[in-house]
Amino acid sequence: MYKAVVFDFGNVLCGLDRETFVKRAAAHARISAEELLVKLWGTELEHEFETGAFDSRGYYERVKALAGFDETYTFERFVEDYKTIILPNPDGEEGLKTAQRLGRRTFVLSNTSYLHAYMIFTNEVLASIPELHILSYKVGFMKPDPRIWLKLLEYSGLAARDCLYIDDVPAYCKAAENLGFGSFCYDKKVHNLSQILENMLQ
Repeated sequence: MYKAVVFDFGNVLCGLDRETFVKRAAAHARISAEELLVKLWGTELEHEFETGAFDSRGYYERVKALAGFDETYTFERFVEDYKTIILPNPDGEEGLKTAQRLGRRTFVLSNTSYLHAYMIFTNEVLASIPELHILSYKVGFMKPDPRIWLKLLEYSGLAARDCLYIDDVPAYCKAAENLGFGSFCYDKKVHNLSQILENMLQ
């Protein structure tokens, strides 16, 4: 029986909307929203930002250089727009509450930057219920690097077999399984996470 549930952040405990951000940013750029989307995600720039190689202002300066932002698009405006990527996912939050109600230890393990992690801590449920947040920008490596899951085990004192890992990316679920975790690949458009956990934890 699982002793703990480990939740991804993006598209599990929250939703993601990158398109709104890039449209807002592109209004101040020399490149289109579509081009900006391609340049920011799935790139070395994303990897460096989300493993803490530089801070939020350093990220802004790099994005400004590649996008050609005009001078009216300040760091402060950029940050406020960037935060709009994170959307609520009530089903994910209810899943977290369900795991707690069923007496399991709960954790967050996520590839994320400070700017997105900030949004965790403005949400009392996401900030307060998990025992620990293992965040890539803090630990210096990101999924599918096995070290991020091993860091969770180190801090929690749990064995991998004790943990159920919830993610929306099949490759990350597989990486966790390779370490001995149980896993469930969650689709917020399809699944009821509380019901899934009720079934898997009883």
